[in-house]
Amino acid sequence: MKVQFVCLLLGLISAVELSASLDFYQKHVIGFMHPDECTTVMQMRHIRGHVGTCKKVNTFLLGAHQRVQNICAGISGQRSVSFNVVVCKHQFSLRPGCRYVGQRHDNRIVVIKCKHGVPVHLG
Repeated sequence: MKVQFVCLLLGLISAVELSASLDFYQKHVIGFMHPDECTTVMQMRHIRGHVGTCKKVNTFLLGAHQRVQNICAGISGQRSVSFNVVVCKHQFSLRPGCRYVGQRHDNRIVVIKCKHGVPVHLG
């Protein structure tokens, strides 16, 4: 019975980590985008701030899926690495909906938090 409980617990922990990792990729990793696509990408991916508000800033790592996997493989902790990114910032508007302006930065140092070999936070 104890073995079954431990296996169930490990399965639940793995599911939580997998969910956090998928959330990370959804919010921060994209093959390519132009800075002027921020509003569209943020809307398509349903990226919002707390309690459904417009997220103030979101950073997209360009063409980085495999590289992020390699960075986090087998580790827990933070890694500072250089990526080409698009930073999307909320632009205040009286019109409804969230509007964003973007800026591309090449070789920007970002901090990726990894937990049990998967990315869970971009700082």
